[in-house]
Amino acid sequence: MKKVTFIIPELRLHEQLSIMALSASLKHAGHKASLIFFQNDPTNKGKILTALKQEDPDFVAFSFMSCVKEQYIELGKFIKEHMDIPIIIGGPAATFDEQLAEDQNSPFDAACIGEGDLAIVDFVNKYITTDDISSIQNFIAYPSNGTENKGNLKNLVEPLDDLPFPDRRIIYEKDDLLKNLKIKMFMSGRGCPYKCTYCFNHKYNRMYKGKGQLIRKKTVDYFLEEIRQTQKGYPMEAIIFEDDIFILDKGWLEEFAGKYPKQIGLPFKCYVRPNLVTKDIARLLKISGCHSVQVAIECGNEYLRNKVLKRNMTDKQILDCCNVLYDEGLKIGLINILGLPTETKENMMETLRLNRACKPSHVSANLFMTLPGVDLTLFAIEQGLLDAQFSTQKSTHHLSEMKYPEEIKAVLYPFKSLFPLMVQHPSVEKVFPPLMKLPKSVLKIIDSSYRLYSNARFHPPVSFSFPNTYRLLRRFINMVS
Repeated sequence: MKKVTFIIPELRLHEQLSIMALSASLKHAGHKASLIFFQNDPTNKGKILTALKQEDPDFVAFSFMSCVKEQYIELGKFIKEHMDIPIIIGGPAATFDEQLAEDQNSPFDAACIGEGDLAIVDFVNKYITTDDISSIQNFIAYPSNGTENKGNLKNLVEPLDDLPFPDRRIIYEKDDLLKNLKIKMFMSGRGCPYKCTYCFNHKYNRMYKGKGQLIRKKTVDYFLEEIRQTQKGYPMEAIIFEDDIFILDKGWLEEFAGKYPKQIGLPFKCYVRPNLVTKDIARLLKISGCHSVQVAIECGNEYLRNKVLKRNMTDKQILDCCNVLYDEGLKIGLINILGLPTETKENMMETLRLNRACKPSHVSANLFMTLPGVDLTLFAIEQGLLDAQFSTQKSTHHLSEMKYPEEIKAVLYPFKSLFPLMVQHPSVEKVFPPLMKLPKSVLKIIDSSYRLYSNARFHPPVSFSFPNTYRLLRRFINMVS
């Protein structure tokens, strides 16, 4: 029996479904898993080390995106200075960030590539020294040439019902706020068949070609039992389904609509793709108990949206989608990306106008995030808008290393910060010129405050105790500060 200790940031409102899944697989195989939270503060490294020595694991595990890899590298080096223990990593950075893999000074011993449910169990069972890693599917030893062993992948897990239910206890034992928060997150399936250039999925699908069914759903009965077990153990009044696209399988949705209201009956939020939404789909969502729906527009200019982002949907499809959802009484949340490669000020205004026409209850807008290796990032580099060796740490939804033209650079951050307000309160647009001169810190407060207010009105309603409301607000403020 081996023990894996996961170390993840404490300042989150999203439940770490990936950690729950990996922990469940390890425990199902007879191993142990534990969790340590850390805050984004270097002075906490000593506390992490103390907690790690108390846990006394056989392996340490991180899962992260490239934009935060520097803090994990720093933490990994600190742990290695004080403990002789293997550190393994997973997540998007481990799978796609070539610079991370090639770093000769990396503190990490190995990376899990792609799906980790079964692979992490194999690794824990087989690992003796780093020389043995090459024989373990889905794992590469660090440092590597960045592509070594990526062809040595397990088939994708199928059926998903073969997996144990996610281990929620590993998170909830350490985080009372998430445990007592009455809205819980679930995933009914895995995979996305589309080729949006700003997302990892197109690379993921190419990597797994010939390795099994890319799009997989849990059976409705299995999924409802997973929800029911959580409902028995923890307070729950609403649900967020975190699938990339919840409505991919109409037959599955029809069965779900017939069973979920009777067996679970909680309001939920889900994510849909506009060109898949029909009157039938909207009706099935309403029957199921859907309260709110997230719809990704991304860009209001059809050429950029379809030729550059490869979204393959028209303005009419987006408007029709929102109209049928609106007719069913569902709340609509819109997702947008600003600062796209070659985007102009007029393109940004097109995005604003299309959002308004959709009559949303909630709007979010983020800066283009230059993820390593994805097609849109490579396009930005080809266009001379991004250095090939760009800093991933400065590439987030709120920061960018893009070399925008001056006219875009001058308005981008204010436009992004005020975008939700301008969509839902058109009069704000009239005073945009003076508002754009506000300090970034003030714009950030406006953006964050309105986002909190809008989110509260958009998500399925749940009750809060005063202490949990206070802690929730504090965590939200810490996240955006």
